[in-house]
Amino acid sequence: MTAPYGSTLPWSEPSWYTGRPSPYYNDSHRKLRDTVRKWCEEHVAPHTDEWSEAGAVPPSMYAECAKAGLLVPIAAGKTIPSEWAKYGIVAGISPEDWDGFHDFVMWDELVRGGGAASLFIGLTVGAPPLLKFASKQLQDKIFPEILSGEKRICLAVTEPACGSDVRNLTTTAEKTPDGKHYIVNGEKKWITNGMFSDYFMTAVRTGGPGAEGISMLLIPRSEGLRTRPVPVITCPLAATTYVTFEDVKVPVEYLIGAEGNGFRQTMINFNHERLWVAFQALRGCRIAIHDAFQWALKREAFGQKLIEQPVVRYKFGNMGRQIDALQAWTEQIVYELEHLNDKDGARLLGGTTALLKVEAGMVSKYVAEECVKILGG
Repeated sequence: MTAPYGSTLPWSEPSWYTGRPSPYYNDSHRKLRDTVRKWCEEHVAPHTDEWSEAGAVPPSMYAECAKAGLLVPIAAGKTIPSEWAKYGIVAGISPEDWDGFHDFVMWDELVRGGGAASLFIGLTVGAPPLLKFASKQLQDKIFPEILSGEKRICLAVTEPACGSDVRNLTTTAEKTPDGKHYIVNGEKKWITNGMFSDYFMTAVRTGGPGAEGISMLLIPRSEGLRTRPVPVITCPLAATTYVTFEDVKVPVEYLIGAEGNGFRQTMINFNHERLWVAFQALRGCRIAIHDAFQWALKREAFGQKLIEQPVVRYKFGNMGRQIDALQAWTEQIVYELEHLNDKDGARLLGGTTALLKVEAGMVSKYVAEECVKILGG
């Protein structure tokens, strides 16, 4: 047993925060948890309402995140290259000690912290293809820029006419006669962080129809690339974007890996992206149930506190059951991915992470609806 941490209200924190034993977490994870929570409470929480009203997070905040050592693990996911230690890693954790559970804990606390988490979505989904598949020459040019906070990156896969149907995307990249550049034409939609990104990790069609004709191309913001905001209900600070490419000229050196590998690269990238959605969903559920529980302890109706009424206690128990089950499934998959290479992880757990993402959405919807009822909505 370890000392309890955080809120004492039921299901407001993961079970291991309460001091109960877990095979997954150690002192390094606790140190990370404490550091990120403190940083968010000092640098994010006091400004979230102001940022939401303004519709944006100040650009200077991104430099603060780099200074705090957040950008490196956000870009890396569950494994940090040893050479990235020079950029600084939050809580002073070494690349050798960092694992998938550190990634989980960091995101759990960032989401709890508020609006700043929206700043990092492009980095967490856009940097992995560069790390896993790009040439060393391209990595050496781009990573110093994005890990220092000087520039930003996002992932551009989804299109207006094909959302989940990646294999049928239509954005094209055709080589110039001299073979030195690609000319990119097409559109992408719902691209998170696109409004303020300098680089677009883009799935394009370099060949024929189907998955075999898709490649991944890193496209710098340049002439012919236009962005405009897409209003969305959730994550208003995420700068969701409509991207248009009109005869955008990109050096062939910005191809990620080989032509025709883009679909496979995208599917491998989806594994962590789906898992990361579950990370966010879990903390969102815990925030909601915390607020509803606080209210139920104070609000009186029909001569007694809400929490004293069986139907309300039933609602909390049902929500808690689903939250803890989602936590357990997420931890199981994090553990499995920790012990598999990227290729085997994508092959064995691609469908499982997709189902986890679905379950995370269903649990979030249920918890949100029940909490709104308890809060009087």
